[in-house]
Amino acid sequence: MSLIVQLSDIHLLSAPDEQEPIFEALIEALEKMRGRFKRSPDLLVITGDVFDTVSVDPARAVAAFHELQGRVLAAMGEEAPTIVVPGNHDRRRLGLLGPHRDDLFDHLAGSVDESTFVHGTNTPFLSSVVPHEVHGQPYWIIAYDSTYLPRGLVSAGGVLRQEDLLHAAARIDGYEPDWPVLFLLHHHLVPTPLTDVGHIEPKETHPFLQWGVKHVLPALVANADREELTMTALGAGTALSTLHSLGRAVLVLHGHKHYATARLLHGMRGDQGDVLIVSAGSCGTAQPWSPNHTRDTARLWPSFNVIELDEARAVVHDVSFGWKGTSAGRLVFRPLVNAQRDRAKWRLLPLPPTVEEEEGPVLACNRAFYRLSESLHAGEGRWDYRCVREVIPRADRPQRYIETVEGADGATVLLDGDKRPRELPERLELDLSAPTLFDVKGGVVRSLTESHRLFGLRSAPFSSIALMNRYRSEDTVLGVDGLPAAAEAFASMTDLGTGLESPAPLERVGESEVRLTRPNCPPRSLLRIYWPLTRPD
Repeated sequence: MSLIVQLSDIHLLSAPDEQEPIFEALIEALEKMRGRFKRSPDLLVITGDVFDTVSVDPARAVAAFHELQGRVLAAMGEEAPTIVVPGNHDRRRLGLLGPHRDDLFDHLAGSVDESTFVHGTNTPFLSSVVPHEVHGQPYWIIAYDSTYLPRGLVSAGGVLRQEDLLHAAARIDGYEPDWPVLFLLHHHLVPTPLTDVGHIEPKETHPFLQWGVKHVLPALVANADREELTMTALGAGTALSTLHSLGRAVLVLHGHKHYATARLLHGMRGDQGDVLIVSAGSCGTAQPWSPNHTRDTARLWPSFNVIELDEARAVVHDVSFGWKGTSAGRLVFRPLVNAQRDRAKWRLLPLPPTVEEEEGPVLACNRAFYRLSESLHAGEGRWDYRCVREVIPRADRPQRYIETVEGADGATVLLDGDKRPRELPERLELDLSAPTLFDVKGGVVRSLTESHRLFGLRSAPFSSIALMNRYRSEDTVLGVDGLPAAAEAFASMTDLGTGLESPAPLERVGESEVRLTRPNCPPRSLLRIYWPLTRPD
């Protein structure tokens, strides 16, 4: 069975001070991965966003790539061949601003030896069947450059063009053996969870770009400030149909959205093949994530994928790794795919359990109880609330627990014992020996009118309160009291490793109180309680 390591969204040179600890943790994770599989990988694939911006000095960028590639290959144990496809950040400034440029990847391609195959240097031809002599593995590999945007000033998206797909298909059509197809590109073919409705967040160092993306674009084109409209690949639907028509089992590996997910799309006719789609997280950044899209309340662990692939099976693990503080050196092996191949079809098998090596701190409890009340300071469109937070470690870890208190614009927090309120967001160190109390004025939106004022007419007609569970907790409870329509409340659990948000059972304690309880709650989980906003009279 062939063992493949998929790295994606490295974003080299984006933040050198932060990236070096991440890369050190990546190298340690690859070494541990090799020990777990008891062998060296056969192939390294990099699915785009190798660099953070096309405007970087090419010589400096390529030197950084070779230095990291050498460390990665050494950690993998043997000199495995490398296949690289470009991402939008390799073609555009900040991955978003045109014009499209080929020079950085051309420079990279000109610097490698025969063991590294750099795709994307034959524009406007976008596809290539990677020669078997390059990789030597028992499957076909099609590399695709999805980043081609010759026109347009603003977009992080790409294109999948039918003729290029047919050109690649013709190279393998009718050839034996009847190998599966490994299809490599950067952009996603189906929307990814969490990020598909997320706002585009340009870097804070470019305020004019921020203002334009947040205000000008959506005024001209509906939803133009949302990721799924400007980051997807044009022609993805046609591409999927063409991949089905290959009549082979296809495994798609891509990046772009920094979340590891998997999807299986069955062919509808007997002569069509199945398409198994796997995305990778970022191995070079700690992806920021916020439950309310206001400030960064969590940093997701960097990750990479490990794929076992041969004529009979495809098994995929997402390997996420801690890189600082108490999480440094810890690995989580999360299974994404366990599929058996039956000619052109994939048949799913049960997934093995998630394995967390060197388990981190364990909490005896992680509880948050919110009591809502009509706001006396922010008007009838807001709720004030009092929160009682309780975090009790099982042993002596963690010794500190920091979280960020957030709220709607203009909200303030008064910590227990303080005399003067503080503007939100506010970092708060919880007392681990007794409950922590704080009051937030105007922190939660109450009315549909206020929601439209703050977030626009597209905002969902629901408000919510969330609890982040950073570590495994034996007793996790999120409670909300003071709801006028508790019977209409509902809840969810989100796995921040995969982005999967699922409905969760909600206990109704009384006419105005609801609770979401999760015994033995996994780490990096988000509990959330929703309820409908009040409509204007």
